[in-house]
Amino acid sequence: MVININQKFSNVDNVSQDLVERFIEPYKENCKYLKQARFQYLDPIDLSEKLESRNQEIGYMQADFSIPESCYIADTGHFNSVEFNICYNQLFYLMIAYLVQNKLFKVMADWDLETYKYYQLSNFLISRFSSVFRKPINSDNFQGTLSINKYSARGHLIMLKTSCAFYDQNGGWAEGDINIAVLNRESEKNLNETKEVVVI
Repeated sequence: MVININQKFSNVDNVSQDLVERFIEPYKENCKYLKQARFQYLDPIDLSEKLESRNQEIGYMQADFSIPESCYIADTGHFNSVEFNICYNQLFYLMIAYLVQNKLFKVMADWDLETYKYYQLSNFLISRFSSVFRKPINSDNFQGTLSINKYSARGHLIMLKTSCAFYDQNGGWAEGDINIAVLNRESEKNLNETKEVVVI
């Protein structure tokens, strides 16, 4: 799915740096590529059309990125597939954090930020990943946009279908479709009970 980054939005909310730092924290300092972000709420007309078509996205997460130096290889001079994956992960983690914090994602309605932080690394798994590079991107300064197109829940498994795009001011463009499986095995109540047992 190709993301329309130029469509109209009813509201744009800057994501707090505290939230950015909290959910990018697992990365080493030289791998923290996401610098700041904003959540773009879909225009009500566009949202109605998407809901009618069973496409359940409510908005986009857009972020500014910078990769001054690769964390794993000598400078290639352009945005590459490994960096695509890292940037996608950071954008995705932040989007889930924003949706959970603002109670915008009914499939995770019983989650809070503490629960999400606990499961962030262990229970979110990529089940399908595809990407296409249309034109080289300047990795020093570029942006990314992510949407959750559809979601479903069955038992203790949540499935998410997402799309993303990365681009710069010179027409650089890369896009991808990624499916995520979320292991939703414990409720917040069960998590609290587990913590109490550990403390004892």
